[in-house]
Amino acid sequence: MQSSLRETMTIDERIEKIEKQNRRLKSYMVFFIIILLAFPLMGAKAGLNNGHFRQITVEKIAIVNGAGQELMLIGSQQDKTGIRILNKAGKRVLSIGATTDDRGSGILIADKEGRPRFGLGMDMGLPSFAMVDENGKKIMAMGGNKKGYGLVIMDEKEVERAGIGYDQGNAGIMLYDDKGQYVRGIIREANGNHYSSYIDDNGREIVVR
Repeated sequence: MQSSLRETMTIDERIEKIEKQNRRLKSYMVFFIIILLAFPLMGAKAGLNNGHFRQITVEKIAIVNGAGQELMLIGSQQDKTGIRILNKAGKRVLSIGATTDDRGSGILIADKEGRPRFGLGMDMGLPSFAMVDENGKKIMAMGGNKKGYGLVIMDEKEVERAGIGYDQGNAGIMLYDDKGQYVRGIIREANGNHYSSYIDDNGREIVVR
């Protein structure tokens, strides 16, 4: 009788021990599953900051600083696509763009007030650049094509005052008055002839060979 009681107690102890082990195993399994789930979640969170994507499709992108201020804008608007860089005051200081119909592209540099001061680009296949003063008046421009090209300097009223150019074999340096009228120049023609000329007090051109 005592032996049976002792055996029964031993069996109960074993069962209880097994149940404790099972509870430990369940705890370990739950902990292990949580760890396994945490890794992909951590990877997904890291992917928000650092990721490699084959393709992203957007219309506009805004890059901001820690305070949420826009520093760069990338996107398309109507018939233009480009990039704008802004200063701390939110003024555009640099932009790069192209028309969607491929008619032109260029770079625009502005001062700290956002006023365009220098432009470089292509327009209908013709390369050109221009400088502008603080009042928005063009003061220097250069451009050309396969036939010829030239550089023009203007005053604060956008009146031509000096120029140098090449056109179908003819080259020259010209000076103009405050009304944009020719007053003096040096010319070298395509046939090799060269001379200087000026306008006298009577408005007549005097040629000096």
